[in-house]
Amino acid sequence: MRVAVVSTFPPRPCGIGTFSQDLRAALRESSPTIDVDIISIVREQTEQTDPDVLPLIRQDVRSDYPAVAQIVDSRGTDVVLVEHEYGIFGGPDGAYLLSLVQELSQPLVLTLHTVLSRPSVSQAETLRALCRHATLVTVFTETARRMVVSQRLVAPERIRVVPHGAPTILLPHSPSKDVRVAVGGPAAADTSRPAIERLEGRTVLSTFGLISEGKALEVAIRALPAVVAAHPEVLYLIAGQTHPEVVKREGEKYRLGLERLVRDLGLTDHVHFLDRFLTDEELAALLASTDIYLTPYRSREQIVSGALTFAVAAGCPVVSTPYYYAEDLLASGAGVLVPFDDSPALGRAVIDFLDDPQRLAAARTEARRVGAKLAWPAVGGQIMTVLREARELGPAGRRKPVAPASGPRLRPDHLLSLSDDVGIIQHARGVVPLRSSGYCVDDVARQVIVAIGMERSGDSGVYDRMLARGLAFLLHAFDPDTGLMRNFMGYDRQWLDEPHDGDHLGRTAWALGAVVAAHPPRSVRRPALDLLRAMADRLRTVDSLRAAALTVVGLTRPELDALPGDLVDLLRALSTRLLSAYRDWNREGWHWFEPTLTYDNARLPQALIAAGERLGDSGMVDAGLEALQWYADECGLAGEHVRLVGNRWRSAQDDHDDPDLPVGDSPPSEGDEQPLDASALAEAFADARRVTGDEAHGVLAVRSLEWFYGRNRLGVPVYDFATGGCHDGLGDEALNDNEGAESTLAFLQALLELENAGLQSSLPPSSSSSR
Repeated sequence: MRVAVVSTFPPRPCGIGTFSQDLRAALRESSPTIDVDIISIVREQTEQTDPDVLPLIRQDVRSDYPAVAQIVDSRGTDVVLVEHEYGIFGGPDGAYLLSLVQELSQPLVLTLHTVLSRPSVSQAETLRALCRHATLVTVFTETARRMVVSQRLVAPERIRVVPHGAPTILLPHSPSKDVRVAVGGPAAADTSRPAIERLEGRTVLSTFGLISEGKALEVAIRALPAVVAAHPEVLYLIAGQTHPEVVKREGEKYRLGLERLVRDLGLTDHVHFLDRFLTDEELAALLASTDIYLTPYRSREQIVSGALTFAVAAGCPVVSTPYYYAEDLLASGAGVLVPFDDSPALGRAVIDFLDDPQRLAAARTEARRVGAKLAWPAVGGQIMTVLREARELGPAGRRKPVAPASGPRLRPDHLLSLSDDVGIIQHARGVVPLRSSGYCVDDVARQVIVAIGMERSGDSGVYDRMLARGLAFLLHAFDPDTGLMRNFMGYDRQWLDEPHDGDHLGRTAWALGAVVAAHPPRSVRRPALDLLRAMADRLRTVDSLRAAALTVVGLTRPELDALPGDLVDLLRALSTRLLSAYRDWNREGWHWFEPTLTYDNARLPQALIAAGERLGDSGMVDAGLEALQWYADECGLAGEHVRLVGNRWRSAQDDHDDPDLPVGDSPPSEGDEQPLDASALAEAFADARRVTGDEAHGVLAVRSLEWFYGRNRLGVPVYDFATGGCHDGLGDEALNDNEGAESTLAFLQALLELENAGLQSSLPPSSSSSR
């Protein structure tokens, strides 16, 4: 049997990666006939020397995911095993993984490393969708099984409980704690962080794993003064490097704070840090030297912990906070539980253990008994049984999704030509930036949204700087006295208008919402959120219905729990206003929000669809879908070509009964068609598909994007394949030769959105293209 395991994997420092490495070895040991391939999730493309690691999935590149299905098919794979954790897959709450599992023809086994008692709407939807595609789902404990069943994520008969495994090297070698193995390597020899052989003669408390604030290590450190007063020989060893995602967001702030706390409490002789990711051999040495293992974790939701599994397998008595996994694993007496964030209670529990050697020995004996059942040979055999069962049952029934359409590979050339250290120049003559046109808030807001998407697929440093400059421009345009914004700036950096109401407020709100949803470092997220809140009062009363719709779309990009209450209230107020406008104008033959179809039209129904999903209002969703489908018919989206509303607009009073016009066509007097409208239509249908799960909306999203590639009344590409730019419009007989910011950003925004939705896969670059 051939199994493909989708997971993080060493050398990436990650607990799930270590789990998968051990799992592979255990499966091979359980059956000599099994082949195990690894499909590794990486943050960046790195050289991988392990021959069993297949082409990698870049975490934040959506198009990498569906390609895996072809790889496992070509390998003759029998079963695919996915190690699931929200944070290791790209997209909102790891949603990119869906575009992989939807394409699989093999049975899928899904192992859940996180099960939340109160998931967000997005988390629950993503996990429920993944479980629908799984033949079997495995969890680590009975508590996790009960939670999955109560949330109706998967039918009870498809759930299997398989414990977390631990390497056999961790198991005690004798009844007494006599293994003292030195940790090799330069880091261990660092005199400021002692090697494990230097723990002789000390009573050792330890915690290991990737360090982050959720580990609440300061709670354990604050407990130590009382412990040291009673037992002066105590040493607390904190082993492990800072979590890479924490380093990316905030550097070593948390670790440095812990070290400062140690100095402030006078504990430098009693707390030591070993700041690197430890091998199994090093962990065996550490745990063999440990008298009491501590997990002062802060989150009740933790449903599994590899570190706690390893400690119990090594026979360590434990003092822990009562997160779900600790309650399960320590229930029979292998440790004691103390309240969350309660240093005095943790200190008393440690002292009580150390003051009562017989009680400590009893806990150690029970830990060894429990730990013996967690060794990988036994656990690997259980997983092997699940994989064979899944192969016999076959793939879960599912509706085949729309296959991704091929499109051009993202080219940033023209975007970068238009961008400078101020923002993005509005217009171009041909592809040459027209500096005299200056800058505008509308375009810079679009640039911010595109920079967030481009950062995931290119040089992150370039787009991080573009994002920061874009936010600086938006902050500079805002007038705190009026709550309004300027829009136009000359190339000399002088504003050309006074603060005023308009669509540029809504586009700014969308950009700021996109920033908040992208989970950037706090130093980026906080200014964006602050500006959004400062604009809230004015946004509530904007004159433009489109500004209201753009604001709503922006506020639906993050989860509701990421927004303060005033912004949730703003979302509710503006979406209610849109729904009222629709009900006022909706009538037979004109299912729209106002008496005229103008520009950026699809943003209006898109806002209702997205807001209805976020607010749990099915009436809003239904109204938005009705309006979007009617508008799609007005554009002939189901026909041979797409005809957008021209820049002379279309009125409810216009005569559409001309028998010589094809269905969905409109008089040529409407004027030039704008890329802005094609982008809005494509993105609106992508949102409709996301909210409803109806693949027919995905088909229409792709057809809308194809307007850029030639599915238009002239049959010519509006996207410039040679430059990566986009023509400014489609006239009656020819293209507009100029490629300005609005059109180029509109195309890129739509392409990125459809790639994120798994509806667009990039063609390989031609030999003449460059990046």
